[in-house]
Amino acid sequence: MVFFGDYHTHSRHSDGRQSIVQIIKAARERGLQEIAITDHGPLALGIGLRDAGVLAALRQDIDALNRIYTDINILLGVEANIRDLQGTLDIQDLKPLDIIIAGLHPYTIPTAWSDGVQIFGQNFLRHASRRQRQKAVEANTRATIAALDNNPELDILSHPGLFYQVDIRAVARACAENQVLFEINCAHGYPPASDIMIAKEQGVNFIINSDAHFTRTVGQLDYGRAMIERLEIPPERIINLRGRGGHGNWPKKAKDCTH
Repeated sequence: MVFFGDYHTHSRHSDGRQSIVQIIKAARERGLQEIAITDHGPLALGIGLRDAGVLAALRQDIDALNRIYTDINILLGVEANIRDLQGTLDIQDLKPLDIIIAGLHPYTIPTAWSDGVQIFGQNFLRHASRRQRQKAVEANTRATIAALDNNPELDILSHPGLFYQVDIRAVARACAENQVLFEINCAHGYPPASDIMIAKEQGVNFIINSDAHFTRTVGQLDYGRAMIERLEIPPERIINLRGRGGHGNWPKKAKDCTH
């Protein structure tokens, strides 16, 4: 079982400990045909891109690197943050991007104070009572589904339920309806098998990603491989699996790119 691409990595432009060139070299060493650089959106406190304008410069860098490393396709992406119950992302100008990931993350600057209370405040209090936990899950699920419904360019939902618990069945159904890939995240070993099975039953397509922050974990997709085998997920539903009839240019959603 061989994967042709890894579509979730972080460089020193956010909280990664590796340069973009180091990510590319590691991907080539592991036989990947395609690698995506997907640093955190700018409103992730302390770990995000300096500002959205950095992406324009990174676009030029990635284009230049693609001319140098002709044996691998290098994509520019972002792991955007969901900011409110309407599913607003912290990246608005998508033109420089080849691929868009989004997810719920702690320490995200909300759209407004009320949004911060509704999502991040609810999660802060989730251990106070069973009812409070349920309110947090409802808010997380609502925000995630809104992001899936309201951002047609979105390619991948990152680590569903990892930091903030969601109704996996409802979220997976929305992924399937919006043709957004459901990520199996190997850095965190998440989602667990039970959630992946629920997602499988909802008809989603999966993508196995490393979420690498260090060179040694680029292309390390063992957790996803184990889940595929254990849960008997059909190969044709794993988008970046070699031998499924796909290749290093899986059909990402149309982007209004200028490069």
